[in-house]
Amino acid sequence: MTGFPAVCGPDEVVGMKGRTAAQELASVLGGLHLKAGKPTLQALVRAGRQQVPAVSLSTSSLGDWLKGESVPSNRAAVGFLFGHLTALARRRGEPVPDVSWTKLWEEACAEKRALRGGRPPRPRVVTAESLAAPAGRGTLVSSLQAADACSKWEVHPSAVATSGNEGALPLYVRRAHDAAVRQVVAQAGAGSSGMVVLVGGSSSGKTRACWEAVQELPAGWRLWHPLVPTPAKALADALEEGVAPRTAIWLNELQRYVGESAGKEAERVAAGLRALIQDPERGPFLVLATVWPEYWTAMADRPFMGADRYPQARELLAGRAVYVPSSFDQAVSNDMRAVGAHDPQLAKAMERAIDGQITQYLAGAPALTDRYRTAPPGAAALVRAAIDLSRLGGVSRIPPGFLEAAADGYLSDSEYDALGEDWFEQALAYAATPFRGVRGMLSLVRTRPGVSDSTPRFLLADYLDQAGRKERLYAAPPASFWQAARRHLDEPQVLTSLARAAQARWRDQEAALLYQQVLDSGDTSSALSLEWLWKERGRPEEAARVRRKAALAGHVPALEEHLRELVDAADLAGAEQVLREAADKGVPAAQLILARALEEDDQLDEAARWYDEVARCGDTEVLHAYASDLRSSGDLDHARRILQAAGDGKAARELAFLAAESGSAEEAEKAAMDAFAYGETRPLHLLAQKAVAEARSADGVRYYRHAVAVMERRRRLHSTQSGLTDLLAGPRPLTDFINPSKLPMPAGETWALRELVVLLDEVEGQQAGDEALCSAAGGGNRWALEMLIRRLHERGAGQDGEALLMKKAAEGELWALWTLAHRARHDATAYRAQAQDLLKSAAAAGIAQAYAAMVEDAENAGLTEEADQWALRAAAGNYTQPLWNLIRGREKTGSFDSAERLAWHAVTSLGTSVLRQLAEKRNADVAVPLLWRAHEAGMPWAPGMLATRLEAAGEHTQAESLARIAADTGDRDPLEILAGKRACDDPGGGWMALLANGLTAQGTTALPW
Repeated sequence: MTGFPAVCGPDEVVGMKGRTAAQELASVLGGLHLKAGKPTLQALVRAGRQQVPAVSLSTSSLGDWLKGESVPSNRAAVGFLFGHLTALARRRGEPVPDVSWTKLWEEACAEKRALRGGRPPRPRVVTAESLAAPAGRGTLVSSLQAADACSKWEVHPSAVATSGNEGALPLYVRRAHDAAVRQVVAQAGAGSSGMVVLVGGSSSGKTRACWEAVQELPAGWRLWHPLVPTPAKALADALEEGVAPRTAIWLNELQRYVGESAGKEAERVAAGLRALIQDPERGPFLVLATVWPEYWTAMADRPFMGADRYPQARELLAGRAVYVPSSFDQAVSNDMRAVGAHDPQLAKAMERAIDGQITQYLAGAPALTDRYRTAPPGAAALVRAAIDLSRLGGVSRIPPGFLEAAADGYLSDSEYDALGEDWFEQALAYAATPFRGVRGMLSLVRTRPGVSDSTPRFLLADYLDQAGRKERLYAAPPASFWQAARRHLDEPQVLTSLARAAQARWRDQEAALLYQQVLDSGDTSSALSLEWLWKERGRPEEAARVRRKAALAGHVPALEEHLRELVDAADLAGAEQVLREAADKGVPAAQLILARALEEDDQLDEAARWYDEVARCGDTEVLHAYASDLRSSGDLDHARRILQAAGDGKAARELAFLAAESGSAEEAEKAAMDAFAYGETRPLHLLAQKAVAEARSADGVRYYRHAVAVMERRRRLHSTQSGLTDLLAGPRPLTDFINPSKLPMPAGETWALRELVVLLDEVEGQQAGDEALCSAAGGGNRWALEMLIRRLHERGAGQDGEALLMKKAAEGELWALWTLAHRARHDATAYRAQAQDLLKSAAAAGIAQAYAAMVEDAENAGLTEEADQWALRAAAGNYTQPLWNLIRGREKTGSFDSAERLAWHAVTSLGTSVLRQLAEKRNADVAVPLLWRAHEAGMPWAPGMLATRLEAAGEHTQAESLARIAADTGDRDPLEILAGKRACDDPGGGWMALLANGLTAQGTTALPW
């Protein structure tokens, strides 16, 4: 076959004890199976279905793997088997083999490919050392040393030195966020896996809070910080290979592990962490993460336009945030004064810190700022280049070659002329020198063992990183920055981020060069952007060149478009050439299209060979397309095998439908259960409905009970996440709680419980339905509790319902507590003080609607400041609707100053989104002063919005200046809109040239390129 080059062959593949790699894998797996107590193959299949996401297995495949007759092709299946069998063996007290399953499996897969291709292999020797699995990762919590907090765990050292405590951390004062963090830590220590992400600005105390909380883990726990060879790859590989229970995973700077900064590893990490946290059989585990607000927003918010490239990451992060304020409020300051009497560092920080930013002062932020402001020109240029690389490319660990190449563009002519021969060494030494007990502005990062790239890196001080983003917000990097990036950086995700930043700033030629470098590396993610840039330049031949290169590298949309163009041009020979070239390079989509074409031409033998390659490709989309072809042709058995190879939720659903159409009842049930484990609910739902329709009530009950059990487990996992709980869609009158009309379902999959209750009522009586609801309500299902109370009221047992409601409220069940508070608030006979106490209790429990009620009541009573505080507290918990309602209400009544003041207060917890919405909704007279203030405060959206408003008001010169500032900020649209309007009356052609060629790095109109 030409699609997959072989890497080894059967004659030279020799494992330990003379066995092949496949035999060695089977031997280790079989030994582990024996130590685990020889669970039945059916039990392993069921255990795989219960994973989240589910792992699809079959008893025949398992038997073949254990006997060494075949090699598994699905990495997730192998990882699950080793992890699950290891956990079972440890429970039985059996020693487990210290081997790396990933290395065993990869060797076996390489051997399988060689046997298929028959090409001369590379010699391979398997040794015990090469397969050795790492020991328990990390450091025992019980052996953590306070002296290591700064050097090993990235806690900021104190820059406030006093006699006798140099290098020591100051005493710790707890704040509100500490309670949320320690709750997750306590749950992990008690056996329930969890994750918490501390979101806050630089030096706000995030990492120190994690350090303090982790000390409370029980004996036997380990703390592990994945870093080598890269943070994301280290974590992704470990998650697939297996992490020992009772491990706390330390993810300082979360953007290095999840999201765009992590590149292609991001989704592997997110999926692995989700599976780790959600599997009670493997844990407990604890994930402690920290991140700046701007990175959190980029990772956690779904993109406004375009496809969501990181769905696993967004699912992982939902509800995990705990916000860390940048300053200490009055109540905490009082505690700090008490502690400060025993700690001179705190006392000194409290005396000198500004605006309550005590942690920043302790971390040396003022000293770093002074050092930066007084730096010689060469050192300042290095720091500015580092700031730009961090803010535009997400890189804070920077190679010195980049710094030297980029720096000259940040110097004036006179500054550059004054530099000495060894200016770079002197500047770097100045920037790296510690100052007043603080690490340097650029501190050397030591290369850890095992890292293939030994190039030293310099770490930009994170306070300067954050402060520099504000300082350089309206500044575009010089030409030397882009040139240095192309010469000294090679990670595709970094280059892609920089290219997007250049494009957003109208530096289109710089963007094109960076996109091209990414494409030349074999990464096709930038292909469409590069093609668009060439089309905008009116260069279709260059766009076609990019499209062809991307097509041959495996970019499916580019391949399809390129083939369509060739066919439309009647160039069938050219289309075939492209197809064969891409297929020979191993592009699965090309292989499938080629196989289809050959089959239509009756070249069946060659078509069959390419179909064989497709069947082994591992590309789920291509496998689904192939399976669809097979189903259409009636080859259902072959379609099943291809769907099994795809191994995802969509495949499980299609397999369930196939089984329902042509399989036995047992096969249909098994396939529906498999699909349900993936989250594909329809096959099982249809199976249950069919059973009820055919009067097979026992089967229907069994199906619904299984669905309820899975759904309840998922719901409980989500309900333990931090953040405010949204119990109801909106305010509801008192009668809604006992009205016998149909109860609306909350978000989720409550249909199984609802239909189970209906079926139980019919076949076993209402008591059985009550018991099912009571069981779910006992696990915290508010829908079940409300439905049960309604049923009791309908049957005249309202007192029993009220007693149940009171009991659940006393136990801390949130829906019951909110129901009592809501009733008291709307009950004219209830005391106001009693209603307020209940509402405050509900708010303290994290119920979003309680905050909304407190805001509404305070505003209606004229208690403006109290309403503001409740709205801001809700917003700090990521529940922004009460705040926005309050602002809009004041705008409608003409209280513009009050509304704007509240929006500015919200900036500390929410960022600038509320201010932006306010500016968008105001008319020009009121909006422009707000926009000017926002511009002066460094809000990146303000210049563009100002440009649009001022252009409409006839202030053309000022509008152009602001549109260019917006472009330098990364807001491309205002200048494009302005150029489009002015190009109609453009005698000199300057605006047309800008639209055609973009800007140079210096901000002037670029020449054609």
